[in-house]
Amino acid sequence: MYVEEDLIFYDQPLRDQDQIFDFMADELERKKYVTSGFREAIKEREQKFPTGLKLDGMNIAIVHTEAEYAKTEKLVIIKLKNPATFHNIETLEPIDVSLVFGLILSDSEKHLEVLKKLGTLLQNQKIIKDIKNVKSQSELFTIMKHYFN
Repeated sequence: MYVEEDLIFYDQPLRDQDQIFDFMADELERKKYVTSGFREAIKEREQKFPTGLKLDGMNIAIVHTEAEYAKTEKLVIIKLKNPATFHNIETLEPIDVSLVFGLILSDSEKHLEVLKKLGTLLQNQKIIKDIKNVKSQSELFTIMKHYFN
């Protein structure tokens, strides 16, 4: 089960990457889903390999670290109150991101499986519109669990 309701965050007032990554690390460390090195690893990886993606209707980021920092297989999903700046994975240009996916995968083999599911989900304009229009954490959870659990 990749998606847990208490790892879905709606309308979060996080202003930048550091706040987002610290918030994510705090939640995951509290649940003992990641090692103590996760926080710095996710920040370093984002600097070297930007994860922002420009989609029709919404920009997202798919952040992750190496499997050695994860103790389980989970997705963290953060819908931001206001967009935060990430860099586009293709052009390296700054883009405003509204939705952040954190991949917590201790099994590197599952990485491609999850990315494939995520890719399918994000190519569907109806789903993007539904995600953009959610009004609560439970609505976002319902959409995500349908695709990942």
